[in-house]
Amino acid sequence: MPTEAEWEYACRAGTKTLFHMGDTLPDGHQKWFGNDNFRAVYFPDGTMPREYDWRVPGKGTTGRQGNGIGMKKTDDESRAGGTGSLKVGVKTPNAWGLHDMHGNVAEWCLDWHGPYESGPQTDPVGRADGDCRVFRGGFHSTAARFLRSANRGSWVPNSPAEQIGFRIVRGESPKGKALPPAEPPPNARNVSQAVPKQQPPAANEPFFEGPKPFVRIPDGAVGPVFISQNHSPSITECPNGDLLAVWFSTIGETDLTTSNAASRLRLGAKEWEPASPFWDAQDVNDHAPKIWWDGDRTLYHFVEARNHGDNLVRRSTDNGVTWTKAEAIRPRGEPANNPIRLKDGVIAMPYDNASLLISRDNGRTWQSRGRDLRGTDDIRPGSSGPLIAGYHSPIVELADGRLLGFSRLDSVFLQARFSRRIPSNHSADLGETWQWGVSEFPVVSSVQKPAMLRLKEGPIMLCSFTDQWREWKDRAGLRFSGTGGEYTGFGLFAAVSLDEGKTWPHRRLLAPAGKPIADGYGYLAATETRDGRIQLITSQNHYSFNLAWIRELPPTPGRPTPGN
Repeated sequence: MPTEAEWEYACRAGTKTLFHMGDTLPDGHQKWFGNDNFRAVYFPDGTMPREYDWRVPGKGTTGRQGNGIGMKKTDDESRAGGTGSLKVGVKTPNAWGLHDMHGNVAEWCLDWHGPYESGPQTDPVGRADGDCRVFRGGFHSTAARFLRSANRGSWVPNSPAEQIGFRIVRGESPKGKALPPAEPPPNARNVSQAVPKQQPPAANEPFFEGPKPFVRIPDGAVGPVFISQNHSPSITECPNGDLLAVWFSTIGETDLTTSNAASRLRLGAKEWEPASPFWDAQDVNDHAPKIWWDGDRTLYHFVEARNHGDNLVRRSTDNGVTWTKAEAIRPRGEPANNPIRLKDGVIAMPYDNASLLISRDNGRTWQSRGRDLRGTDDIRPGSSGPLIAGYHSPIVELADGRLLGFSRLDSVFLQARFSRRIPSNHSADLGETWQWGVSEFPVVSSVQKPAMLRLKEGPIMLCSFTDQWREWKDRAGLRFSGTGGEYTGFGLFAAVSLDEGKTWPHRRLLAPAGKPIADGYGYLAATETRDGRIQLITSQNHYSFNLAWIRELPPTPGRPTPGN
């Protein structure tokens, strides 16, 4: 295969423009099938620029933005692997007679991906090692900017991707010297490898701290981390006592610029470090990352490659300084919430639109349970099926071995079926089937995700919101107890069950004492650290508290505390 320097040289064929045919693509050059990457995000008025060839569902003509989710293809397009017809050799060739250098499918290059170094190089061959190999040329159903002659993409070489092909070079291998692997990002530098000897504070002393921002990105930042959107976080304690948070950072969550960023709160530090890159397969939507410590030596990083159709896992045994090569563990779907380890040692991770991904051999191999992807199940309370009702469900294992999940529910129709309450999901067969019920908590929907933990002290803790963010202006709130009587609070709260999720007698608004309003939205993620403190993050903020604080009665807002 060519090096990326050879590929770009051949693609340009002596040109210096964005594409070998000029600074724009010819009319109808870039095919865009189905609803990939949500065309309406890029072209909200429904009209696509002339360089795109978008097919009206069921027809072979270009047209305006449609409402369909998929595309009804002709027979010849269906035979092309589900993506439509990508016949080679019909696009405008460059001056040297090379076809398909911009679009159709991308093309692998020999190089390991890494940042360019300043200064001239002769016959460059990229880095000596890395996570991903370079691909060039871009692929169908993406924005034209990803097809530029100079644009670089990258992907893991052990994961086949329908969007990437290859082109053979006949000639001598380049004689350039490979550059060393790139310097690690700040979140992986100077990381202590000592295991701390911690003296847990008294469990009966209430503790609360927050909110404190953990996403620290300069205004105007447009890469490698972005100020525009930071979302879907995950958090874990590391063996050395640090907290490590990861999330996706992007100009827009459907865009191929979506990458994983991270921040570290080092043991004993008061502030989170500024965000820095964590994982980025270039021109791949690196979505919904999860970070998890197995309680022994290993950190796991899970990520969905949304437009490439694979889910990856990496492992670290040095507190996140170095990582194994990424491995594909599932062909599609989004990790819904963090994994848990069951009493029998099985690792189980919930998946959106499906059920569970499990490992019986400590994370070496993985198997799917239940439905692989959502079908047309008649989801309603009292019924059952091979998937979790709703999205983004955290899970815990109950004392009797069943699994319990509480999920978000977006559909207004399904919300009505569940009395506008969070669906409860129970499975007695490790996720093969789920019994659907109704919880006591208000339903949550877009830009919200609940978190749930089995605490080391024994109870189950749930964190969620009193109202849907899309109804925040007309919020109803939830009743809470205080030292001066009950009151209505709004936003983020924590609740505790002492009877395996049947009842939730203790709940408290996650706000400073005496305040009736907390954060109203965010994707929640939580872990309990060895000091007995619960570490909860939203899409922006970090809270730290303990079980004693949840159970303590706060001052009732607007009323004097008894005795004062």
